[in-house]
Amino acid sequence: MENMISDFFLKNWQRKAVALVTAIIAWIFVNHSIIETKVIPSVPIRVINLPANKTVLGLLPNGVLSKRITLTLSGTKDVISELEPGDIVVVIDASTIDRDEWILQITKKNLVSLNPSIDLVHHITDVKHTEYILKLSPLVTDKVPITILPPTGTPPSNYEFLDIWPQRLMQTISGPEEAVKSLKTKGLEISFDLNQISKKDLDAIKPPHGNILDDEITFLIPASWKQIGIPFHNNVEEFNDPEAEFLRIDFLRKEFHSIDKAIPIRVFYPLVSIDKLNPNTLFLVPNDHVQNEKGIFVLKTPLFLHDVSQLFVDIIRENLEIAIVAATKEERSSLEWSVEIINPHSLEDAYVAFLFSNTTQGKNAVSYSKSREKMLRKRFREYLQKLTLYVSPEKKLHLDNSMDGNSIKVKVD
Repeated sequence: MENMISDFFLKNWQRKAVALVTAIIAWIFVNHSIIETKVIPSVPIRVINLPANKTVLGLLPNGVLSKRITLTLSGTKDVISELEPGDIVVVIDASTIDRDEWILQITKKNLVSLNPSIDLVHHITDVKHTEYILKLSPLVTDKVPITILPPTGTPPSNYEFLDIWPQRLMQTISGPEEAVKSLKTKGLEISFDLNQISKKDLDAIKPPHGNILDDEITFLIPASWKQIGIPFHNNVEEFNDPEAEFLRIDFLRKEFHSIDKAIPIRVFYPLVSIDKLNPNTLFLVPNDHVQNEKGIFVLKTPLFLHDVSQLFVDIIRENLEIAIVAATKEERSSLEWSVEIINPHSLEDAYVAFLFSNTTQGKNAVSYSKSREKMLRKRFREYLQKLTLYVSPEKKLHLDNSMDGNSIKVKVD
């Protein structure tokens, strides 16, 4: 047996070795000669050598087009079988394009292998692809408006959302003329989520140095939030408007504020019934709650305001009064009343002027602008609409204004 095995390998071994090598060469040749075809979907297209004043519709900042292409490649079996999506990219030299609309004509010279082990140039024999039109467009730079929408979500407990400022920014964008013009017309929008702001974040905010009014809280928007999606760039960009540095959300820390003074109380006499109801026929009388101070009746009960700021309370304090509407017993058993603000326009001016004069200077300074003034005036008016008097944190002020003959008696319930 050993002799047979020895004879098989050693007898005429030179001829056998030549036959083996010939067989291997033949196998390699045949294997490299087999042509196979494969469809490669979603192949990226990179554009190079674009003129400085031109761009391509759909071109992303990384030089790759947003729309991809499907290739049908033919070539040697060993290479084609290894190809996978992501192994190749089509590279187009824009310096060879001589018209604004150009139909791609891809050959193997346009193929670049992203896999170092795959040699496309020597192993691809044919390239077919779906129709793809490149559209060149003038490259323009313009400013596109960004509208800052009211935020979504809920503020932390014990805080109330007041407003956000600036409410409009201008983003400088470069891109195809058609796309930039369209985006400029439509504009961009963004809103922030209040759920991303914690109570701890707001509790940690301190008022500007020397400012004791700390219930109107300014939360500066973090840099990581100052990003906007650009549709034709297929990515997000940081805000580049200088005003974005001051982007802020203002909150009210909800507290009870003492008015800390007596409030004038008077009777309003409607002109339609002036003959029957006037200061001679119906008038206030003092009691435990209402006192006459030098001819002016005042409500001495300690009162509070809620859902407004301390600054608002300080500004309107001296201009508060309670008006009781005169009526006959037949019309009403208890007279209606309301809280009135005297000269609200002047108080509004004072509120806005104070906030501008106490704006922090330096890096976080907020420049004077009509838009911010408009926002602060709106805030003041919203405070006016929410104006409600309280006798304690749990109880609103209620007046029972009864009539006894010609006199009006005020009782605090």
